[in-house]
Amino acid sequence: MELFEVDMAQAGEITPLDYTRYDFKNPETYRLRIPKGLSRDVVTQISKFKDEPTWMLEYRLRAYDHFVERPMPDWGPDLGDIDFDSYTYYANPLLEGETKRKWEDLPDDIKNTFEKLGIPKAEREYFGGVGAQYDSGTVYHKIREDLVKKGVVFCDTDTAVKEHPDIVRKYFGKIVPYNDNKFSALNSAVWSGGSFVYVPPGVDAGIPLQAYFRINAKNVGQFERTLIIADQGAKVHYIEGCGPAGEEILVGDRVTPIEQIAVGQRVLNSDGVETTVEKTMVRRYDGDLVGVHPASPGNAFQLTPEHPVLCIPRRKVSKGQYGFQSYDILDHERIQTITPEFVPAGELHPGDFLVYPINKTTRDDSSFTDATMVVLGYYLAEGCVQLINECKAVTFTFHIDETEYVEELSKAITELTGKVPWKNPQPERHAVTVGVYSEALYERCLEHAGKYAEAKALSKAVMDLPPAKQRSLLRCYYNGDGNVSQMHGTVLRVMTVSRQLAFQVQELQARQGFFATIRIREPFEETMKDGRRISHRRMYTIYHRPNRHVRTVIRRGDSFLVPIREMSWTPYHGDVYNFHVAGENNTYLVKGFSVHNCTAPIYSTDSLHAAVVEVVAEPHAKVRYTTVQNWSKNVYNLVTKRAVAYEDALVEWVDGNMGSKVTMKYPSVYLRGRRARADILSVAFASQGQIIDSGAKAVHSAPDTSSKIISKSIAIRGGQTSYRGLLHVAPGATGVKAAVRCDALLPDESGRSDTYPYNEIHEEDATITHEAVVGKIGEEQIFYLMSRGLSESDAIHLILMGFLAEFSKELPVDYALELNRLIQLEMAGAVG
Repeated sequence: MELFEVDMAQAGEITPLDYTRYDFKNPETYRLRIPKGLSRDVVTQISKFKDEPTWMLEYRLRAYDHFVERPMPDWGPDLGDIDFDSYTYYANPLLEGETKRKWEDLPDDIKNTFEKLGIPKAEREYFGGVGAQYDSGTVYHKIREDLVKKGVVFCDTDTAVKEHPDIVRKYFGKIVPYNDNKFSALNSAVWSGGSFVYVPPGVDAGIPLQAYFRINAKNVGQFERTLIIADQGAKVHYIEGCGPAGEEILVGDRVTPIEQIAVGQRVLNSDGVETTVEKTMVRRYDGDLVGVHPASPGNAFQLTPEHPVLCIPRRKVSKGQYGFQSYDILDHERIQTITPEFVPAGELHPGDFLVYPINKTTRDDSSFTDATMVVLGYYLAEGCVQLINECKAVTFTFHIDETEYVEELSKAITELTGKVPWKNPQPERHAVTVGVYSEALYERCLEHAGKYAEAKALSKAVMDLPPAKQRSLLRCYYNGDGNVSQMHGTVLRVMTVSRQLAFQVQELQARQGFFATIRIREPFEETMKDGRRISHRRMYTIYHRPNRHVRTVIRRGDSFLVPIREMSWTPYHGDVYNFHVAGENNTYLVKGFSVHNCTAPIYSTDSLHAAVVEVVAEPHAKVRYTTVQNWSKNVYNLVTKRAVAYEDALVEWVDGNMGSKVTMKYPSVYLRGRRARADILSVAFASQGQIIDSGAKAVHSAPDTSSKIISKSIAIRGGQTSYRGLLHVAPGATGVKAAVRCDALLPDESGRSDTYPYNEIHEEDATITHEAVVGKIGEEQIFYLMSRGLSESDAIHLILMGFLAEFSKELPVDYALELNRLIQLEMAGAVG
């Protein structure tokens, strides 16, 4: 047999797949980057890169000295594993001063990153201004012209230092001084990027301003500095964001619908090696699916547009003409040496080469002799198991002229059972039946090859055997069910109505060094032949052309490169699925082709995010600061956020914490003017390996001030959440009203939730309430919802979203939808 040439027939069944939107990372190409480690020289170099005024450099150096002297916190989560010298403190993909004002001016890799996160859509449809930070550099900032005309300033903080020095110097470090805590000192020493907002007196910005923060590189810290000033009577809302069922996954011995993939299951990755599923995910998706139609029609699949697919773009290996029929002008040397890359499905083109890795799993078993493989091969093609007079028998039916195959099978049966099989010629049907009574052979065929034509499939034990043993099985299967067609040259093909068997044969042929193509013929109406009613079921044809050089599929090492025939786009509304696997090669195979599981990129080493946010609400001003952060679970998220509110001002923190390895964040409001108000709404969701220590602080320094703190947390699968809060009423702050409510939900037995409230009340007339509740999901609640048609996972998800409704209703609709999806993703691995 020679290599199998592909067929150009149209594709068969296609069903959707998805990934979580954010686990992707770009190559680390930076215009400016400082080596790892922290020192006074590093701090000075950062300031020099930015061409900062002397006062800022001096501030940075004072902060660095304090950072070095100040010990790590002796409370809260354990931070002992942080090695400050293992991080890069400045990595900018652009030169300083190159922040773009036009989206199309961004480098393609950065632009694609933020397009995946929805920035252009946000800018067009909802927000008054958008900023984007990529590692240490602010790469994009833009504000609507109508807001500029009102005098609103929205830019990155580096630009503000140069263009608005008087305002910056007046407020910078006054709300959060560098000596407030160790991590505010670190930020003050090495800060880069962040947002600066100034809203003039009496101006209502109306439309929210939004910023996105993204850590892309390994071991890079992000230390943005945000300063927001709402002058007297001004109003501003600032939003901060951090960064289909049925599709079939190759699990080694068979293809499995992605929604049936379970934690602990073994699947194949892009190296052709088995790996373990660690987490499964599902989310609702409304949009277009990308159809990828490779040159083997039966392997067509669908993905969401941003899902990375391993490929070699044809333009990178073509010597001239670009297109599907350009094989003869490919650079064959380059195609064997170029490194395949992950490309979003929506950016693939016809002619690009998909990667089909060869399964390397091999487990020998001496019980599978050559005679066993011969019997199993003929059984797949011509055999069945049946009870004859209550005796277990295995029978095979051949054409009467296939005497050579009958003899080979008979010898194998005798070797395995010690019995001579019977032969029953049927001249009127031009057939001969071969059979044997043998319970052992009956059970072996049933166990390792299945029963009934549509359900026949090989066991994992057979699929994992060495390729040399599998060769006999393939030869006998092709002897029995194969045929030769002379259409467009000689074509050897084998047909089956078993979908599993079709993909298994393709995989077995790949292990023999051949790429087999699959074509699907859809079922059609019954017909009559020789007085018999014939049902035409869905048929899978696996075929190749012998003695001819393959013109389209290319062998490369332990994989095949299969060109894309065409691309398609289909509207879709429904659930899409994805999963994580163990190891850094977080890939799996869809219809045999390599794809990547993809908020923030996932690395095996940790990253550090230590931001500082300062908010000033002058008299009668209103500021709302909304955060929904979903950092990767290797990020230490150590943030200081503080606001001051003067007379009749209102500050609202709406704070959601979903990701990170460790989060310590306690948004606070210092109420320094009469009748100032603070509303703080905080949500934490911790899953396996996560500690989220969050809370809030309200410091009442003036009379008749009021505050409301609502904290909600969910801890599941061993995750830990803590509420750590401070309510302080200073002497002289009479007439204070304050309320604190902490609600914790533990959906399973392994989550943990703690509460650490600190109340310091120095005025007797203060009205203070504190309420804390810890609850579980009642079985009767789940039962009631399931009795109304919901699945268990949907029922739990609905209960959780009801628990978080107080938070989600305060979010813009896009953020509320994303929160819903993030909860779904976390719960998908916790139920079932």
